[in-house]
Amino acid sequence: MPIDAPQYNGIAATDYLRELLDLFENANIGIMVTRFDGAVRRANPAQRRIAGWAPSDAAGPAGTATSSGTATSSGTARPSGTARPSARTLLGDDVWEQVTAAAVDGHALHNVAVDLRRADGSTVAALLDANGDADGGVLRLVTRPAFSGSLPGPDEADTRAWHKQWSQTEVGPLLGGLGETAVTALTKELEDLFELLPVPLHGMARTAEVRRTNLIHLAFLGCAEEPTRFVGQNLLGIFAVEEDLVALGESMTVDNAILNYPTTIRRLDGTLLPMQVYSSTVTRDGEFVGTRCFLFFTDASDAPDGPRPFTARPVPATVDGYRR
Repeated sequence: MPIDAPQYNGIAATDYLRELLDLFENANIGIMVTRFDGAVRRANPAQRRIAGWAPSDAAGPAGTATSSGTATSSGTARPSGTARPSARTLLGDDVWEQVTAAAVDGHALHNVAVDLRRADGSTVAALLDANGDADGGVLRLVTRPAFSGSLPGPDEADTRAWHKQWSQTEVGPLLGGLGETAVTALTKELEDLFELLPVPLHGMARTAEVRRTNLIHLAFLGCAEEPTRFVGQNLLGIFAVEEDLVALGESMTVDNAILNYPTTIRRLDGTLLPMQVYSSTVTRDGEFVGTRCFLFFTDASDAPDGPRPFTARPVPATVDGYRR
């Protein structure tokens, strides 16, 4: 059961799935699910863009990747002689061995520097977060360009160039033709993906309450057993630096995005962690309804799902504790 289920009581199944699809399709970071052999089961537009894959090269939410010339469930056929994208090829054998070994050992990787081998033969410096389930043969990978700047920021050239290629897609048409069984299956798949993703995520409502989050987010905040201490609460209290909140708000208003922004997150016990923020606005019929936000650990050893012990920064005496 998703940890945020009470937030969605009374919402139609297709409306709930639409939110999950929006989070996947319109994220400004790359997200993909693969098998242990590197076959890509699902990749979002940002992931396909950073990899140089064509939109049809990896299954979208309505389809399942196939390795033959058969049609996907969305009805798109692929010639039998056309090779599908490989996450193993994208990352290289050495990194792939790291990813699969970590998944077998039951922990995640964070901020792994890698030169992605794009479809056209070029390479691009990127950062990788990954985890997986060996029993199910599933790997969850998140990639983002190795930006030198941030948006907002004094040196935002590379982040702004990335953002200019981003667009928010209306996901409603992706639900067209899906029967009840398909809606249920896709909802379960995306719920599992986001609950177990190796990077913290949260969805904020227009009124600044947390609408959705995931397990790693609750773990590093310190409320894995009490999700309602965060879910349904005002989000802004976890940001420890007021100037950062002002900058983030202005960037979302002007650019509809935040990319690679360094800030300080306050855990529920008052301890602080440096993290990087990626976020984008969610709109419906041209109206702002919330945000989709992903956080990255500046120091991989701070991640509670990594191989090293979790540590947190002490709170300066001048900073108040988190208001519960």
